[in-house]
Amino acid sequence: MSHTIRHAARLALPLLLGLPAAAMAQSGVTLYGVIDTALTYQTHSNPAGDAQIGLQQGGEGFLSGSRFGLKGIEDLGGGMKAGFVLENGVVADTGRLDQQGQLFGRQAYVKIGNQWGELALGRQYTTANTMLYYVDPLGVGAAPSNAWMVYLTGQRYDNALSYTGNFGPVSVIAEYALGETAGNTRATSSMSFGVRYAAGPITAVGDFQQTRDSQSRAASIYLAGVKAAVGRASLFANYIHSDRDAGFDSSRGGTDTATITSMSTAATPTNRAAISSVFGGSRRDDFFTLGASYPVTGNVTLIGSVMHNRTRADGFSGNRTTAYAVADYAFSKRTDAYLALAYDRVHGDWSGLFGNNTTSWTGGSGTPLDGRDSQTTVMVGLRHQF
Repeated sequence: MSHTIRHAARLALPLLLGLPAAAMAQSGVTLYGVIDTALTYQTHSNPAGDAQIGLQQGGEGFLSGSRFGLKGIEDLGGGMKAGFVLENGVVADTGRLDQQGQLFGRQAYVKIGNQWGELALGRQYTTANTMLYYVDPLGVGAAPSNAWMVYLTGQRYDNALSYTGNFGPVSVIAEYALGETAGNTRATSSMSFGVRYAAGPITAVGDFQQTRDSQSRAASIYLAGVKAAVGRASLFANYIHSDRDAGFDSSRGGTDTATITSMSTAATPTNRAAISSVFGGSRRDDFFTLGASYPVTGNVTLIGSVMHNRTRADGFSGNRTTAYAVADYAFSKRTDAYLALAYDRVHGDWSGLFGNNTTSWTGGSGTPLDGRDSQTTVMVGLRHQF
């Protein structure tokens, strides 16, 4: 019976894609994905301070963003290979599209390469997001309470060209995202370079990234991080420094920045204030993470982390701190369940961030946010990978 189902799936998938079955087998296409859904309790979800119970936090599980994707590879001979990735993001509690409603909002690119490196063209992860994956306790989590560093770095470039090379223990990535603005090649463009060193128990990364808005004002990111295996435990540390020019507007006045997302996209007032608020003066952020993971048994892993960010600008000074802990139980290599607890707190001019109902807010304007200063989140989740 299972053999019949697998055979039917092999025939059905190429038909759905409009491809002959023979071409499908030759090109080596793989369907993959993750579904992460969690029952969530969260305090201070509105200005009145009311708690909320639901599925997901900000549409995401705690560990992974739900998705499905297609990837393929073709051997061209002589060491050359070509391939593609089309990856869709889905909000699992409602079934709607994630990532601004884009069909393949997570990734969509074609690539070609050989032993000297790989060239890719299309929608891709930023180099900062890629490098953070190696030095973050959750590999860059999914929920707003554990992955808000991407508000500084962004997660994906549109219109991107990238080069990836692997040379022994060293890997490099260089990316340039076209702004596609007539008469101004700098506007809404991005450029970045990342490097990773991995040998024995140590992985270290570094990254530089610069994104420009529609007026060519810049946001620059500097990142460094390390992961160290100590016995059975893994220790993590990373640091991000962000400089934004005065008036930098990642939202382009209300629409998504052409070349970078997550720096500008925000579904809630809390996220809008934290991500796309425009500061009249230059803005500086210093963010760090310290964390660890430890496999208690073959099935149970404990993960914990503290994240802190300090924001400074003309007429503005505020801090945000998050601590979280996760107990994860693996039923198999593909299925796990988890209990996650996160506590967020803000100080100074970030006061009132959580549950605020602000529709338009400018950092340093003197107008306070109308939410609360802290938020506690508890999530009981189930994740399956395929």
